Amino acid sequence: MITSCMAFYPCLDLAKTEMFYTQVVGLRTVFASDTVRIFHAKQGYFAFVAYGDGKIPRKHLCLSLNCANRESVDAEYQRICALGIQPQSAPAQHPSQPVYSFFLEDPNGYTVEFQKIDGFQLT
Repeated sequence: MITSCMAFYPCLDLAKTEMFYTQVVGLRTVFASDTVRIFHAKQGYFAFVAYGDGKIPRKHLCLSLNCANRESVDAEYQRICALGIQPQSAPAQHPSQPVYSFFLEDPNGYTVEFQKIDGFQLT
């Protein structure tokens, strides 16, 4: 079951990005790691990722769908495969983030992720 959604945007400087979205825009940081910040707006989330390459190419844009649990991620994967669509990856634990997910590409070339972020509950 999908519970909410989040869009991931590449950024050049996480500290400046966090300062802007918390102090200027007024959002609350709900997750922080060495490379990611997630901000909560009353009905949704903005997430920013520092890829470390100093670029913001289109391939880094990711529309993420938050699932209730890992079982929901697996169920979405099976549902999509049953439609004859081949995702880019099978559900797996992300190598550097507390995220269990899989990815596919939309017709425009954007990445779509079905995910469960471990460690906190998205509301």
